[in-house]
Amino acid sequence: MKLRDTHNRIARYLRIGVTDRCNLRCRYCMPAEGIDFAHRDDILSYEEIIRLAKLFSDLGVDKVRLTGGEPFVRKDIDVLLRSLSDVFAKVHITTNATLFSDHINLLKEIEISGLNISIDSLDRDRFFMITRRDSYAIVMKNILDCIKNGIPTKLNIVVMKGVNDMEIIDFVRFGIEHNVEVRFIEAMPFNDDDGNRDVYMPATEIAEMIAGEFPSLQKLVADGSSSEKYTINGKQTVGIIPAYSRSLCSSCDRIRLTPQGELLNCLYAQTGTNLLAMVRDEKVSDSDIQQAIVDSVLLKKKSGLEEEALIDKNAFRSMTTIGG
Repeated sequence: MKLRDTHNRIARYLRIGVTDRCNLRCRYCMPAEGIDFAHRDDILSYEEIIRLAKLFSDLGVDKVRLTGGEPFVRKDIDVLLRSLSDVFAKVHITTNATLFSDHINLLKEIEISGLNISIDSLDRDRFFMITRRDSYAIVMKNILDCIKNGIPTKLNIVVMKGVNDMEIIDFVRFGIEHNVEVRFIEAMPFNDDDGNRDVYMPATEIAEMIAGEFPSLQKLVADGSSSEKYTINGKQTVGIIPAYSRSLCSSCDRIRLTPQGELLNCLYAQTGTNLLAMVRDEKVSDSDIQQAIVDSVLLKKKSGLEEEALIDKNAFRSMTTIGG
């Protein structure tokens, strides 16, 4: 039994939001004062996540990514990582790299498939302005330690026009110098008042800026990933993620499990299937849950544009509650 939708896409990649809490306050993600975080009893326990992970694996999912919030904020995250590495062939993490200095040996031990590290500026003052926290030094140290230790690492940069777009070329050069892939992400204006509408910069404009400095930039054939990939001089890989223009929806193989146990088919989906209630109901069997997952994925919309059209514009949405 495969997780196939009506547009003949098969979901093989599960993003698990393990917490909605984060130690940064990035301007494109949540307000400076934070949000009303979920109570501990209202989010999936590790045991519940592992149970669901096994059910997803049986349905053909072979790649999992832990997201948040910030995954390493959650206590004893190593326990979950060890368990998931026994279930899935590919385990990835998206992190802000502020808290995992003590976890690098574990990541090597379980042969983590990849880290996507979020860093939106190479300038300490601008980093503080964006994240509202003075954590640049530790983030950069951890990035360099990951590279040194051979941990597969990519850098994620949310591009904001007039805020950090002047650093796009600097990031490309950093990637070339350290042989690490950098990926530029379109800012996503979920809410009318979140400030992202004024700083939105489309993927096409980002590519044009890079090509202006690096004429050898060449677009690669789409490989089904979430990013449009390019090479410079046939060597350095650069990714651009059209998160808001959504030009890659036709090949999307991703589904999302929020910290509150809601299965979402799309980053822009406002409602999904409540798996938390099902795993806590003793009358609901594993096969019942798997059928609910199958039924949910079957309803996946053709694109994120269709999902966004259904969003209540008055409902505030934070990336930390969705799982990115």
